[in-house]
Amino acid sequence: MTAHRTTLGRGFVVAGLGALLASAATTPTAAAEATIEATYAATLAGFPIGSGTLNFGIGDDGAYRAAIDARVAGLATVVANRTATATATGRTAADGISSRGYSLAIDGGPIPNHVEMDFSGGAVTQVAATELRYPGWDRRVPLKPEHKRGVVDPLAAFVIPLAPGKDAMNPANCNHTAKVFDGRVRYDLRMIYGSRMEVQGKEGYAGPALVCAVNYKPIAGYRPLSPEEEKFERNLEFSIWFVPVSGADVMIPYKVVVGTPVGLLQVYAHRFDVKGARTAEAKVAAEPATTGSLRKKRRAAAEPTAEAAPEAAPVQ
Repeated sequence: MTAHRTTLGRGFVVAGLGALLASAATTPTAAAEATIEATYAATLAGFPIGSGTLNFGIGDDGAYRAAIDARVAGLATVVANRTATATATGRTAADGISSRGYSLAIDGGPIPNHVEMDFSGGAVTQVAATELRYPGWDRRVPLKPEHKRGVVDPLAAFVIPLAPGKDAMNPANCNHTAKVFDGRVRYDLRMIYGSRMEVQGKEGYAGPALVCAVNYKPIAGYRPLSPEEEKFERNLEFSIWFVPVSGADVMIPYKVVVGTPVGLLQVYAHRFDVKGARTAEAKVAAEPATTGSLRKKRRAAAEPTAEAAPEAAPVQ
């Protein structure tokens, strides 16, 4: 990840959402039942800033492999001309997801940013990361050995495993916390149900999407936030639109919306092809999800007592 102004603000957007801004080729294992090939675009305050494609393969045993290559585009090339590549491997199961390997390389800036990690049994067994220094780096919250246990990589946080036969649109699918380690920072992404929307994709996927409101909580390895930064993050709009990959028992993002000081960052798929799997059958009526309503959901996710959301209710 890149340097964290707030950890979410820079590093998370570049590396975490790099799982969506992908332009890579990966060859799934011979046992793979399904592959997803998607082309994504990113806009900031309505202006194009990036593009790419995602290739994700998953086998019938739950093993998956993804390859990443994001690039800056549009007006953003005036101030930066960077590329980000990443790979991730792991395994999904009905009770969760486990990481096996993760790598990230962000190049094109003044300092290359590389991360390599291996996992076993939910723990980081090996990590190598470029040393990054920025204002306040020496004041970061200490990272301890326990912060590398019971965690997943940043890309795994964007995959929701489903129990066979489970309704993908069940609001409870949102209700979980991804405990993430990115090679430098340990943070939680706590999700709760936000709304249900209908995707009308012109190319590829068309069908229901489960919108999860997300609360980001840094744990260790980050620079303590100023009062202004804390206020911003408490009111930050952050949501992920998950869509099911029928026949593969997983959900992956179709769209991600993140608030920034200069406007909304939106990453969305304009081509989404699923191969070797059944297409979605059900069409679910959309519930309007406004920025304000999802912000309320995100604040609810931040409440320590809100462990689960109730049955789906209309979003105001």
